[in-house]
Amino acid sequence: MSQIRESLKTRIEELTKSIEAQTTELAAYQHVLQIELAKESTPAEVSPSEPRTQTASVRAASTPAVDLTAVEFTGNKTAFVIAIVKAHGAAGATPKEIRDVFTSRKIPQSENLIYTTLSALAKDKKLRRRDGRYYGPVSVRVSKSEGTAPAKRKIEPSSRQAN
Repeated sequence: MSQIRESLKTRIEELTKSIEAQTTELAAYQHVLQIELAKESTPAEVSPSEPRTQTASVRAASTPAVDLTAVEFTGNKTAFVIAIVKAHGAAGATPKEIRDVFTSRKIPQSENLIYTTLSALAKDKKLRRRDGRYYGPVSVRVSKSEGTAPAKRKIEPSSRQAN
């Protein structure tokens, strides 16, 4: 009887590890899908073999809910873009998500305003860009050893060799 118990315990552990690995893989695929959907400016077309409800549920599960009510528009669109990116926190923000905030608040913008602003902010290292998402603001970490330049060694004239 104990041999059956051990066999069952071993199999349960194997299945548990397999499920955990598949859950991690599923999360990775959902993340990639979110990135691909963010790249497109139009809604993703659903393949005939994939039902619409499945696509919507995957999109809803992979897109974190962000409270943007605290983000105030003061008239400076660049500052507003930075505030939106900050509000998205660790999840980051896509240009489409930022455009949606502008549209929902009825703030006029030129066709390339958001892309131009994000590119300039990333170039100035005020935001980071990774996988089509923008993360804000870049924090610079300086360790104690990096904070000061190493002392230069002075060579005494008497120790120099003449050539």
